[in-house]
Amino acid sequence: MTQRTIITFLLGILWAAGASAQTTRVRGQVTDAADGKPLQFVSVVFPGTTTGIITDEQGIYALETRDTVSRVQASMVGYATQTRPVTPGTFNHVDFALETVEFGIGQVVITPGENPAHPILDGVIRNKPQNDPDRYDTYSCRTYTKMELDLTNIRPQFRSKRLQRNFGFVFDYVDTSALTGQAYLPAMISESTADLYRSRRPEFKREVIRASRVSGVEDSFAVAQFTGGMHGDVNFYDNFIDIFNVRFASPLADGGRAFYNYFLVDSITLGGRKTYKIRFHPKRLTTPVLDGEVNIDSATYALQSASARMPKGVNVNWIKHMMLENENRQTDDGCWFRSRDRVSAEFSISEADSSKLTSFIGTREVAYSDVRIGEPIPDEVLRMDNNVVVRDEQPARHDEAYWERIRPYALSEKEKGIYSMVDSVQHVPLYRNIYTFINTVIVGYWNTKYIGIGPYYKLASFNKLEGFRMQLGGRTTTNVSRTVRIGGYVAYGTRDEDVKGGGSIELAFNRRLTRKLTLSARHDVMQLGAGQNALTESNILSSILSRGDQRLSMVNRGEAVYEHEWCHGVSSFAGARMQRIFANRYVPMLRPDGTPVNSVSDAAVSVGLRLSKNETVYRMPFDKQSMGSVYPILTLGFTAGIPDALSGSHEYYRLDAGIRYRPELPPLGYSDITVQGGRVFGKVPYLLLKLHEGNGTYFYDPYAFSCMNFYEFASDAWVAWFWEHHFNGILLGRLPLIKKLKWREVLVCKGVWGTLSRENNGSLAGTQADLLFPVGMTSVSDPYVEMGFGVENIFKLFRVDCIWRLTHRAPTPGQEVQNFAVNLSLRLKF
Repeated sequence: MTQRTIITFLLGILWAAGASAQTTRVRGQVTDAADGKPLQFVSVVFPGTTTGIITDEQGIYALETRDTVSRVQASMVGYATQTRPVTPGTFNHVDFALETVEFGIGQVVITPGENPAHPILDGVIRNKPQNDPDRYDTYSCRTYTKMELDLTNIRPQFRSKRLQRNFGFVFDYVDTSALTGQAYLPAMISESTADLYRSRRPEFKREVIRASRVSGVEDSFAVAQFTGGMHGDVNFYDNFIDIFNVRFASPLADGGRAFYNYFLVDSITLGGRKTYKIRFHPKRLTTPVLDGEVNIDSATYALQSASARMPKGVNVNWIKHMMLENENRQTDDGCWFRSRDRVSAEFSISEADSSKLTSFIGTREVAYSDVRIGEPIPDEVLRMDNNVVVRDEQPARHDEAYWERIRPYALSEKEKGIYSMVDSVQHVPLYRNIYTFINTVIVGYWNTKYIGIGPYYKLASFNKLEGFRMQLGGRTTTNVSRTVRIGGYVAYGTRDEDVKGGGSIELAFNRRLTRKLTLSARHDVMQLGAGQNALTESNILSSILSRGDQRLSMVNRGEAVYEHEWCHGVSSFAGARMQRIFANRYVPMLRPDGTPVNSVSDAAVSVGLRLSKNETVYRMPFDKQSMGSVYPILTLGFTAGIPDALSGSHEYYRLDAGIRYRPELPPLGYSDITVQGGRVFGKVPYLLLKLHEGNGTYFYDPYAFSCMNFYEFASDAWVAWFWEHHFNGILLGRLPLIKKLKWREVLVCKGVWGTLSRENNGSLAGTQADLLFPVGMTSVSDPYVEMGFGVENIFKLFRVDCIWRLTHRAPTPGQEVQNFAVNLSLRLKF
């Protein structure tokens, strides 16, 4: 499980998170009065508003509004409509038992004809350019975003004496969720206000955060990147609604009839305008779909409001319940624009309603105001670099009077107290201990106030060269400095009886646009030719899952790397490296005449460039994590070897290029595509050639070849590809019994083609190369290809891949050729 997937999951929770206090919340069940059976598809609304929803398979409904309402109404064809009173500003549980009615009409003849909802939907699709704000040439608006993350499914046992002693004050803030009907405790709350700009030519969407404040999360700058209106944008006009990295088919999609059945259930007058109420229900659950209703303006075919939930049975992990709500209004010039968006989701390990496991509710609400359509975007906004710009250096420094002035609605006294309550929780020793444990598992370091000790997964490991290895390391925390981080480690192997170690100094000159210098040195063993995502050499997991193909080399290396991010999406790198790689019985070094060589020296300088567009980046004080982009990401690199800078170092030049792209292909899933290539100019020992990425473990590496050994192939000119297609269960989801497991299928294809010049091919008889190749290593002038399939989402975490080697299958002296491999991996995905 990579740090990126963990960050994605945690930010997904944060990203969904909004306000729920100071609202009228109603939840209940609708049944048939005659037999008590739940009624599905019943329309439940607050009369006189567009806020409504339909009941689910168990007849359950949940409604929430900040409007002043005092009644809730349930209606369905064939049943008498019922209206019940509710208490405003609090949670209400209201059940309905509907009675059937008989119609005194004569004979009815039903003839086939067009679904009356379809012409209305055709009008919506036809008028998207006039009604979809994202299709306007330009617009700008002010947003107010409120987010909240709550602990739910609180059992009586939770209020133990110890918890009462530590957290007793928080139980004054217990409330009830309309989404689940369960009590909850707030754990995080935030507010932000921003100016949102969008343009089609040039195409960009940019958000300038004017102010933000958060309780429950320490790093306000990192959170500020995810607390604005843009990242939670749910647009029902899009063909697919992308949320939590899951693409739900929109009910207003151009091809929506392939996913949904539609029913025109009513036409009502709201604000003097005739409105069509259309229900939609999924035809099948093999792809992510929704269930709910939309209200369409009859004159303009614009979406007036929408309410949708995720139905049970959809192949989505960790989300037990989810509700999407959208309200739109006409501006003074007659254009339609959003007035409110709301996302509510319950996150849980178990998706069963009977589960007693504690879970989280994230709610997120965005209110839009000061809408300006068609006005030019200010030049200062056009010149900004990031998609999300935090305008103030300290955006949280605003008093309560400021927030009361900019909020579109007033907070209740309980809601105002949540800020101080959440902040107080963080000072409780028990909370700090729990937080430290979770942070250690995710980050890898156990952080004291000034020193982080770790990473824990490198404390003990074993391999053929070192035997049993022990390692202890640490680094400074941000309490020491947020601009300088010092780290180091020491290790010892019982077989080679050698002490290893290393250290680094990181200097962060700028955080918003990365300007960072890293100086590092190490005397340690390394696996040359490992993949980009390979488990590190001294990792306990790599030791346990090793399949025996370990060819470690002792390396002395010193490096200096400087990264300069010119603007968001454009970064350059400059570095210098000096290293000496030592021979051993697993990685021999022999001259063509058989003379042994003790080591190979290398001194080089390098530069690089990385280009991306609209990439989402999570920035921490010393690190940053890419959250992906819908566009390809390009990398370019150039390295020059400096002759005689070290004794015996070589002159050479190396070019590298790579491109990564993740095209979304709903409803057929998505692909991960990576293409890499390069060329080495000059005569170098084989250790400085392109050693193609083998995999010496049973752990799956997407950027290594599962059936290839280390030191099996080398090139000085090459191109490689790594392709995976994730079907997201569209095939297995159709098989009886299997579909209940919610497994998802993956197709894998990887390959590489490369050449070797005679001066670098140490496998030839009478070679001109500096060093002979290890026995069994050769060129890959005949392309190497492997293919396979995998099943992911096993118990929501595990993935198993079966990979076949399609070429170079013949036995080779010096190599234990593996023509079939089974790989395991962990994948944390929604």
